[in-house]
Amino acid sequence: MLERVARFIARVEDISVGVILLGATFILFQGVVLRYAFNYSFSWTEEVVRYSIVWLVFIGGSIAARRGGHICMDVAVVYLPPRARLAMAAVATAIACLFTLLITYYGVILTWSIWSYDQRSPAGEFPMAFAFAAVPVGCALMSIRFFVTFSAYARGRDPFQKRAHLEA
Repeated sequence: MLERVARFIARVEDISVGVILLGATFILFQGVVLRYAFNYSFSWTEEVVRYSIVWLVFIGGSIAARRGGHICMDVAVVYLPPRARLAMAAVATAIACLFTLLITYYGVILTWSIWSYDQRSPAGEFPMAFAFAAVPVGCALMSIRFFVTFSAYARGRDPFQKRAHLEA
């Protein structure tokens, strides 16, 4: 059941990143063409692209968590026996999950505060809560990813066993 939910979320993440990247590229392209070809530009173009990049970063963080792509310092861990290495990875993943849950909680509070004050963006006049919502959404997705990874470590298997390591 957990794996099915994780696959569904992975599909939503991949499609979301593709759509956001495609939309941001199109908006940036039309902004450049309008500015240099017609000496005109929309005031909201750069703002939308900037907030799209914020969304890409936070959803991309979840994709990196899914693939085991977050940075890790394993200088001492590589010398441990395999079971101790899995235990240390489980502890590190649990800490990362708790951290992203904490950021999700405070991100929801911040986003709700911005929504309740009806703060608007300067150029596009759209609700700033949409831009700030990237933090709790992305961190919630990362929390799910870290929980799935932690559950694999707790069962005694390495979900990223096939990934390549650079050895020093």
